Amino acid sequence: MTAPTLILRKTRTAADYVRTRTRNAETRERAAAVLHVLAGVHAAGDVAAPASLRDLVAAVGDCAGPEWLQAHADDPDVRRLATLLDAPDLIPGDPEELDELLATVLWTRHGPQPATA
Repeated sequence: MTAPTLILRKTRTAADYVRTRTRNAETRERAAAVLHVLAGVHAAGDVAAPASLRDLVAAVGDCAGPEWLQAHADDPDVRRLATLLDAPDLIPGDPEELDELLATVLWTRHGPQPATA
C-alpha cells in the first residue's frame, strides 16, 4: 500500500485560476511558478520535503506580492503566511491547513471581486 499523495487541491485551483484569468503577464508567470512548485511537492508525496514546502510558501507569497502582503498585514491569513515566510525552518504541519491558507491568500489577492450593486 502506498502513502497518499500530497495534492493541495485548493492551492492548485486558486493558482490555476490566477494563471488563466488574470490580465497581468507578470502575475500569470508568478501563478505558473506556484503550479510548477506544486508539481514538485506533488512528486515528493505525502511527506513533502520541507524545502519543497518552503518553495511553495515563497511562490505563493511572491504571487500575492510583498507590497500587497505588507498592506494587508492585519489580515489573520496574511499574518500566518508572513510567519511561515519568516520562519527559519518550515516544519510540515497539517497539509489541509496549509492548503487552505495558501489558497485563501491567493483567492483574497487575485480572486474574483464581489459584484457591486
